[in-house]
Amino acid sequence: MLRVGRYLFKRAETAEEFEQIHRLNYRTFVHELRQHADNGQGLLVDKYHDRNIYFIAVTQGRVVGMLSVHDEPPFSIESRLPDPTVLKKPGMRILEVRLLAIEPGERKTVVLAGMIYTMNEFAREGGYTHYVISGVTNQVQLYKHIGFEALGPAVGDGAASFVPMMTTLERVETQMKRSKMLWERRLARE
Repeated sequence: MLRVGRYLFKRAETAEEFEQIHRLNYRTFVHELRQHADNGQGLLVDKYHDRNIYFIAVTQGRVVGMLSVHDEPPFSIESRLPDPTVLKKPGMRILEVRLLAIEPGERKTVVLAGMIYTMNEFAREGGYTHYVISGVTNQVQLYKHIGFEALGPAVGDGAASFVPMMTTLERVETQMKRSKMLWERRLARE
């Protein structure tokens, strides 16, 4: 758990947090990205929900951002890869970043950096070496800034398109070095 300013970054644990995650997913992946059809329920539960670990940003009891990962093959990115064997190299311990959703009004805040920091701490403690992600095409530059590189061309899914991408934990830490340094200074003060 990490507190920075008005935000608490942590793993999701309660039924209320999971319901808020499903509502945020619905707003993001049904209404905004139009990847999924509208079921009219206002909730979207990820097909990998039972194996996902969710890192969330909470302010005033409200989940304003979430990032989910899992480490159990098969990974959803495999269907988007020209050559899925790239994920089976010896020594790789993969975390798939399944979902990333942030409330629109919170996107230009510390929410993304805080969730990445929390995810990296988890990954380092768990001995993971690589992240993979199906990055939505209009956010590819953001993923590249974090350290991801494309593994193939964009693949459509509903009205959205996704680029299969991969990076190492080390590269994310290098790319986010300045952010990490600022986080650690802030943590030391708090």
